[in-house]
Formats: sequence, structure tokens, C-alpha cells
Amino acid sequence: MAEVKVSEIPDEGLSLSVKEDPAALDLAATGVRFLEPVAVDVFLVKADKAVMATGRIAVPVAFECVRCLREFPASLDIPISTQFVPPPELPLGEHPMPPDEAEDYYYRDDGIVLDDLVRQEVLLAVPFNPQCRDDCRGLCAQCGQDLNRGACACAPPPDPRWTVLRQHLKGK
Repeated sequence: MAEVKVSEIPDEGLSLSVKEDPAALDLAATGVRFLEPVAVDVFLVKADKAVMATGRIAVPVAFECVRCLREFPASLDIPISTQFVPPPELPLGEHPMPPDEAEDYYYRDDGIVLDDLVRQEVLLAVPFNPQCRDDCRGLCAQCGQDLNRGACACAPPPDPRWTVLRQHLKGK
């Protein structure tokens, strides 16, 4: 993604619309396939040394359902509202980050690169357990058939709470 010079952002702000290949942004997540380039629409406004960034990130994706393992299409539409600030002047060593600065991004040498912002926002928007639908029945634990397509011929597994009684009755 192109670098934006802070000194070249006009007082009224700068609007950017960029499409970037997911591979160029190093976007990789298990169970996710990016179908098209990532579309970024952002508006940058200078406020003293900080640069406010608002806008949206949109990308069509295909997730793998955690229950039935079928791929299904979805769209990520992510709002952006953050700021870029120059890095703080700190001596070497570890320093705690104040909570009010946890969502800030940093720029160096008068240049803002949106790659980190886009990468982090997209990866955080990917659901932890994507499901093709809320009532997905998943796969049969015995034969692996997709239960959304129909019932299988497998007998339901025995209730493990009755195992001791079953063993006792077999012994008689």
C-alpha cells in the first residue's frame, strides 16, 4: 500500500480509496479464503501531530464452517476510527502502554503506511468459530456424513452415563 506523507495532507483532509491484494498485506488465517482484493476507503485529517483516520474496509471472503467443514461466502465490512501519532520518545527497555494509547498507530519520518491498520483490523474481524448458519447440524461423529444434507444410518452412540449398568447386566 502506498505511503502517505503527513506534510502533504491538506487542512481539509485527504480521502483515499485503495484496493490491495490480501497476499501483499500478509493476510492469512486458518479457514479463511479472501475472494477479492481488500477495499479500503479512508479519510485522513491532521490534528496537530496526530492524524485521524476514519472509513471502512470491505472484503468478500469464504469461511470454512467449524461444524460441517463446508465453505460458505461472507463479507467483512469493518469500520475504521483510529489515529496515527508519532512514536513516543522513550529510553531503551520495557514500558507499560497507557490504555488510552492502545488503539493508536504510529508513523515515522512523516510517512503513514496503512498496511498494519488494514491487516490488524481484517484479522480481528475474522470470527473465531465461523458457522455456515446458526442451526448447522455438523458432521456425524461416526461416519462423517454432513447432517445438513440428511440423516445418516448410524445408530446414536450409547449414553455413557449408563455404561456401568450395561456392564452389570451383561455379567448376569
